[in-house]
Amino acid sequence: MTGPVISISGPPGAGKSTLGRWLTTHLGATRVNYDDYEQMTRRSEAEVGEWLQRGAPIDEIPAPGLAEAVLSARSKGITIYETHLGRAWSPTRDLIDISIWIETPLDLALSRRLQTITSLWETNGASGPHCAQWLKGHLHAYESIVRPSLMVQLDRVRSQADLIVQNDKAFEETRAQVLAGIAQIQNQK
Repeated sequence: MTGPVISISGPPGAGKSTLGRWLTTHLGATRVNYDDYEQMTRRSEAEVGEWLQRGAPIDEIPAPGLAEAVLSARSKGITIYETHLGRAWSPTRDLIDISIWIETPLDLALSRRLQTITSLWETNGASGPHCAQWLKGHLHAYESIVRPSLMVQLDRVRSQADLIVQNDKAFEETRAQVLAGIAQIQNQK
């Protein structure tokens, strides 16, 4: 038995994980998260900058084992695939049946991402100087490599989505949009 693979893409802080967890439960699906396999964030700012200067070739983004995990999950039934790369990354492109882009203004996505990180700090008792140093580094990297990478993502991943969902409102509205969109796409196939 194989099931459809539904990819969810968007910038960090767009709500991919929240939507992915909900869809996994709601549809009785298997969830595969790109973040569990990605290695791009382990690269230095200079390496990512050089990658951007070379035109940001998406297929050079390493994620060992990810395509195999999506294929394995697909063999079990419906798969929710949270990914920053959607159909733009060729190792999983042909496995995706429905591609959803979560449209979120970048400033709102950044705000949500920072809220999540600071909540984790509070939970884990992280110290002030360490947090301030991380935040300063992240905001510097945001300007130099993160935002330019997000612009590549907007251009290459968003353009290949079957469904674009606005996520600047209540989660219940986003869920309803996604379910209606999935049903419509499946009816057209």
